[in-house]
Amino acid sequence: MSGREFADFSHLSGLGLDDDGRALAVCDWDRDGDQDIWFRNRNAPRLRLMLNDSANHNRSVSLRLEGVLCNRDAIGARVTLKTGNGIMVRSLRAGEMFLSQSTKWLHFGMDINEQVNSLIVSWPGGEDESFSGVKRGGRYLLKEGQGKAVNRSFPSEASLKLTSVVIKKKNSLIDYVYLPVEVPFPRLSYRAPDAKIKEMRLNGVPLLVTFWDSSIQKSSSELESLEEERVRMNAMGIDSLALSVDGIERAGLAYELITKSNFQGNWGFIPEESFSLVKRWRGTLFELSAQIEFPFSLLLNSNGNCVAIYRSRVSGEMIRSMSRLVAMDELSRWHNAPLLRGSWFTNPVSKNYVRLFLEQRMKR
Repeated sequence: MSGREFADFSHLSGLGLDDDGRALAVCDWDRDGDQDIWFRNRNAPRLRLMLNDSANHNRSVSLRLEGVLCNRDAIGARVTLKTGNGIMVRSLRAGEMFLSQSTKWLHFGMDINEQVNSLIVSWPGGEDESFSGVKRGGRYLLKEGQGKAVNRSFPSEASLKLTSVVIKKKNSLIDYVYLPVEVPFPRLSYRAPDAKIKEMRLNGVPLLVTFWDSSIQKSSSELESLEEERVRMNAMGIDSLALSVDGIERAGLAYELITKSNFQGNWGFIPEESFSLVKRWRGTLFELSAQIEFPFSLLLNSNGNCVAIYRSRVSGEMIRSMSRLVAMDELSRWHNAPLLRGSWFTNPVSKNYVRLFLEQRMKR
């Protein structure tokens, strides 16, 4: 990348997953002499095991340290292994990132013809000790003060019932976001088709607000779809409002599209300053916020709080779930919000805290 940028090619290793990772731990889980990885994620799957099927697993040395004068697990020890190809150094640590612990076996990968020339352990406290008897492909216990490696096998193989899971690759940006809390939405005004200025009101029922642009082809199909679903939405007790972002100079095109789509619901024009407020509100919700693509919809509950954001088309399945979304209790809303399947195992933060945080960001 010309030395100026980085390229993400983690998918080539099989590790390019959509998990929201927090930590990893390294160990030889299947006892075949190579290193496997355990991933810990914030949401489902909470744990993921990645097995290493390398064909070079016999070309390694695994060491377990046991302290006598220092701590029994020899935490803090450093092992220096010298071969004809160079020097390798491993340190024994007590932890691995957030809430994770790698194995206490130290692993040294080696070439097929590589041999161990010397091995020195620097024990915690400063004493260096040389060990003999270490050969490629073996597993050894190094006990402080003995100077000779003891051949050791791993504990009996751990069993873990694994089921294959087919991972479906999703778009980096999904078509909807269900919010974990009811987020207050700004009070907006719009210009009705008869040119009168109206305030967006909910009349005590939920409201689906759709923003559209007459120059975007998808807006036409979205208006037609909304018209088809409008009767069903009204039966569910949900109103709809379609707001065009076209300015005065393109108002004629907006009228033509409404006629062409045979849209009979409530609609109007949202002034540029009001839509700028919508974009600013949307920007406070996400650390990284992609550019708005039309059509773009929001589901507001009867209190005027937003509970869902829809990118692109609002499908019939999404509409059928709206009644459940607006009536959902606070804890269920948190469980329903994550993009990956799973549920929270700790109590979520207060919705008042989230709202205060958003209000402060809106004031910046």
